[in-house]
Amino acid sequence: MRRPFMVNHATRDALAAGPVAADAATGAVGGSARGTISPHLTRLLLRAGTALGVDRSRLCGVPGIAVLDEDRIRIPTATILRVWELVSGPAWDAEGSQAVMRLWRPGTFGVWDYLFAAASTLGDALQAASRNFTAITDLADRLVLAHDEHGLTVTYHGTDQGHPQYSRIAEFVPHMLLTVASSAAGRRLAPVRVRLPQHAAGAPERLRELYHTTNIDFEGDHPSITFAEPDIVAPQPRADAALAAILDEHARLSTAAARPVLGWLDRFHAALERAIDGGPPDLEQVAQRLAMSPRTLQRHLREEGTTWREELERLRQWRVERLLGESSLSMESIAVRVGFTDARSLRRAIHRWYGHGPATLRASGPA
Repeated sequence: MRRPFMVNHATRDALAAGPVAADAATGAVGGSARGTISPHLTRLLLRAGTALGVDRSRLCGVPGIAVLDEDRIRIPTATILRVWELVSGPAWDAEGSQAVMRLWRPGTFGVWDYLFAAASTLGDALQAASRNFTAITDLADRLVLAHDEHGLTVTYHGTDQGHPQYSRIAEFVPHMLLTVASSAAGRRLAPVRVRLPQHAAGAPERLRELYHTTNIDFEGDHPSITFAEPDIVAPQPRADAALAAILDEHARLSTAAARPVLGWLDRFHAALERAIDGGPPDLEQVAQRLAMSPRTLQRHLREEGTTWREELERLRQWRVERLLGESSLSMESIAVRVGFTDARSLRRAIHRWYGHGPATLRASGPA
């Protein structure tokens, strides 16, 4: 029996690439790249996970991993979310964000890193990084900048807000921005304030060390970091206006030209995950997302050696294991997140899968 949502060899070898529709004048990325992300951050996250003791063999079947070393591609956003799930744990909560950025060097995130270094000021760098954020993230993710009397606040708006690992992602993004900005400035920056949407795992001392500030609160809807005005306007040591303009254009064009790498089964899994986020999915709904008839969808699944019911069951079981093992969500909330009509249906499914109730599964900890 195949493991949940693992790409089999035939699918992995036949990963298909659809062209990205880019307007020649604007470099806008077309719909074929939606739901994808550049491989840069996923590579770094994998390296950090391995350093923290995660068995890399657990990651081999995650969609997109087989082509992760390629450049000029975009892999499914679901890939990095799955990697976040697999690397999370006690070791991550102790030093996860720091473990990732300790491995970072300028160029790890491709051209996006150099946008910081070449900018005249940190304010200009953050404008360029925000403008080209899709060079390292999902097309729907945004960095929103706001200037006030405290300085310049950068807020992360991500498509992963409802994900079980969102608290770890929300902790990581401000630290990532601080690390890259400090490197470009040539000195350790201390932000005015950091806001997180909920309490992150770990001791307050760890967060103070992570962000170089004691002004950390948990009142924001989205994670943010505020840089002081003197830091925003100070000239940067490697500023080069001409190079900055070239890099800005390169970031825009390289994002537009990147090739989304999605095998058929990968695309099906992504469509199924999006459908389940809206409630109990049905075959017709997912077939419509894939622009095919329900009969064609069933035929493709048979050719992959699986069925609609098996794939839906695998996804639900995967999500239930993660949510019961790593969250305190109620059964009613979990039922909604895995596409069951109610908690009673969820409990019956757990008994069918494991032969015991959810309390035993929750007590066993992370899957």
